[in-house]
Parts: sequence; C-alpha cells; structure tokens
Amino acid sequence: MPEIEQDANIAGIAKTVREWMTFGLALVVAVSGIIFWVQNSSAEKFDHIEGEISALRTDLKGIQSQNGEILRLVGQLEGKIEGLQGR
Repeated sequence: MPEIEQDANIAGIAKTVREWMTFGLALVVAVSGIIFWVQNSSAEKFDHIEGEISALRTDLKGIQSQNGEILRLVGQLEGKIEGLQGR
C-alpha cells in the first residue's frame, strides 16, 4: 500500500509541475505576443510620421525656392520704383 500512495503522490506532483510549466509557457507566449503587437503598431506609426516629415521637407524646399524667386522680383520692383521716383 505505501508504494501505491507513493506512486499516486509522485503522479500528483508530476501533474502539478506540468500544469505550472503550461501556465509559465502560456504567460511567456502572451507577453511575447503583446511585445510583438506593440512593436508592429509603433513601426506603422513611425513609418507614417517619417512619410509626413519627408513630404514636409519637400514642401519646405519648394517654399524656399519660391521665396527666392519672390525676393528677386521684389528687388526688381524696388529698382523700378526707385528709377521712377528719380525722374
């Protein structure tokens, strides 16, 4: 009889260890899934923001180019105005 009780006790311990290992594995998988999800959602946001920054840089370069042209035209107009005032 003591051998049967000892075998049952060992089986109970083995079952408990197996359940704890399953719980631990499930916990690791859940945390890994959350980390993967956060990284993917962040990557999409960063890609979107980088695209917007690139578009803004392009727009800024266009504005700078137009400003140069506007300043050149204003200088020409000022020269013509000064020429007309000098007459």
